[in-house]
Amino acid sequence: MTTTADEKKQRVMIATMGPLHLIKAAEYLCTHADLKVVQGWIPNKCTKWMIKPISKIIGRDLNKTIKKRTPKCLEGRNHGLLTPELLNNLGRLIVKNNALTISSHRLFGKMAKRYVNKIDILHVRSGSGLQAVQKAKKRGIKVLVDHSIAHPQYVREHLTDEFKKNGQDIEKVFPEKLWNLFLEDCLNADKLLVNSEFVKTTFVQYGYNPNNISVVTQGVRDDFFHLKKDYHISGPMKILFTGGFGFRKGAEYILKACQTLDTMKFDYQLIVVGNYQGAETLLKQIPIQHINLVGFVPQEELKQYLKTSDIYLFPSLIEGCASSGLEAMAAGLPVITTYESGLPITDKKDGLIIDSKNVEQIVENIRFLAEHDDVREQLGKNAAQLITTSYTWEQYAQNVAKVYDTMLQT
Repeated sequence: MTTTADEKKQRVMIATMGPLHLIKAAEYLCTHADLKVVQGWIPNKCTKWMIKPISKIIGRDLNKTIKKRTPKCLEGRNHGLLTPELLNNLGRLIVKNNALTISSHRLFGKMAKRYVNKIDILHVRSGSGLQAVQKAKKRGIKVLVDHSIAHPQYVREHLTDEFKKNGQDIEKVFPEKLWNLFLEDCLNADKLLVNSEFVKTTFVQYGYNPNNISVVTQGVRDDFFHLKKDYHISGPMKILFTGGFGFRKGAEYILKACQTLDTMKFDYQLIVVGNYQGAETLLKQIPIQHINLVGFVPQEELKQYLKTSDIYLFPSLIEGCASSGLEAMAAGLPVITTYESGLPITDKKDGLIIDSKNVEQIVENIRFLAEHDDVREQLGKNAAQLITTSYTWEQYAQNVAKVYDTMLQT
């Protein structure tokens, strides 16, 4: 969908705390809607000096984050809120206090409320807008709530035992009071926007009206498209995982599958690109023979791993729609994953779907792909074609704009 100069654009306010996908989406939505954005901190002349000390405290370069938050197309309509984000980082990263994190989300919604004017639609990240949502509802403004992981109750029911097994408290990672804020926004929405059919299914499972849910999967950068050209395996089969390597992402079941491959004398190398600190205990408990823990790499270097690996393995236990998996599909890698990954895969057409926590199926599918060059190539090429034709950022913007149109027609 495109908008001509003579057509009246929808007036939309996007509200989100943190450098999430909504800011990237806003770059493309600018051509479809009269947009303003309220988000986390955007330094001005008086606060720019804070970038360096805050970067040192939280352990990452905020300059890169700020650049992502401030695309040129949003100049003059991009509003930053410093205090809620400072409180959020203090609660999550420094003192690890859930009460502060919850207070930061409440404060963001309270401060964002003053921007809720002269708009037709409030497009808000769940948990980022309770008071802003309430104000919009009172003024007859349509509310679209953006939620990108499974229903909170589904998460707790399916992950609590995994946390216990790994010696962790789910409450520290998914605090119930914070998730209740997310859920309250979702329940107050005129329309709920989710990023996969899997997420929609979980909300329907817990009583949400399916007619009030729209599924729009985020886009992939076009420089990830069709990276893989050679599907011949030379040497050990290179099994790639990207992203945070922890038990929620299926690390335990990957390692157990690799142990089985070791006993079979199967020639492979597991390549983990991303943070693996969350799996240090698992790596000691389930040692394997052939693993390369690369750690975090820049995007340009990541593309090289996608290009040269043979398969992509992502048996995640719960996602929304994993961007790392979308990048692997876009690159043309054959993917082995779970339905819970949220990836838009049709089994045996553009990827292979396995049951969650099923080590035997992981092993079977790895061995099957190792023995069938033609299947690897066809799955990879089909996946790349699917992403490049249906999951670009421009298509994401067009699909969200259609949701806006539908909301204003009801």
